[in-house]
Amino acid sequence: MTGWLFYTPEGAVRNRTFIGFWREEAAKRGVTMELRRTCDPLPDENPDFAVVRAMDPPFSAGLEARGIPVFNPASVSACCNDKWNTYCLADSLGVPFPKTVYVPDPAVLPDFPYPYVLKSCAGHGGTQVYLVRNDGDARAASEALRGVPSVAQAFVSEPGKDVRVYILGDRILASMLRVSETDFRSNFCLGGRAVPYTLSAREKDMVRAFQNALPFGLAGIDFLFDEGKTVFNEAEDVVGCRMLYTHTDVRPVGLYLDWILQRLF
Repeated sequence: MTGWLFYTPEGAVRNRTFIGFWREEAAKRGVTMELRRTCDPLPDENPDFAVVRAMDPPFSAGLEARGIPVFNPASVSACCNDKWNTYCLADSLGVPFPKTVYVPDPAVLPDFPYPYVLKSCAGHGGTQVYLVRNDGDARAASEALRGVPSVAQAFVSEPGKDVRVYILGDRILASMLRVSETDFRSNFCLGGRAVPYTLSAREKDMVRAFQNALPFGLAGIDFLFDEGKTVFNEAEDVVGCRMLYTHTDVRPVGLYLDWILQRLF
């Protein structure tokens, strides 16, 4: 059995350790996991499945058109890699999130009260996210995101703190509280510290609403803290797993491979 593991060229360099986990876990299961870059020509012969660790819905859709089972599917990639699409889904599911408006081009900023967060619809890992507290911040964010479809979102009452929930299909694998003492963004890759977190029944219900709405494989659901409650922030298609390997006994790659193989046979 053969699987293709896709990364962008930059992602393949940045994620060498994680790619090693894929190869090790695949070998244990008698699977050959071939690393492929999204920019390279594809062989004529299809693999048994593909795992796409690149935020590229059309690319995933192209693989599916060839008859290749893709994880996560293009439908998940298309929703989760466009923040406005994700907020529209959350709204349809009745999942609360901070007041948010679509900004087609930040060259023209919205009439939105300070402070707020302006972030690219396609940003990932805390990139292309700007705290707008005044006119000067607004001008700087506008210039940085000029021409980039974005969203403006009300600033929550407890910045620098969030919860990431790791899901696999209809399972909840783990949840982690991330906290930053120095930044309004709490991303682990930006230096935030992380500890295991116990979800409330309300939070589990919000996660399940997303699981019931999309055919997730391995993904992340993120929540912010506002006025004493958790509210939805983002859904991560290409979810980073370093927190799990660093702070828990959960080994997501092996679990994900087992889950994929169960669906193929």
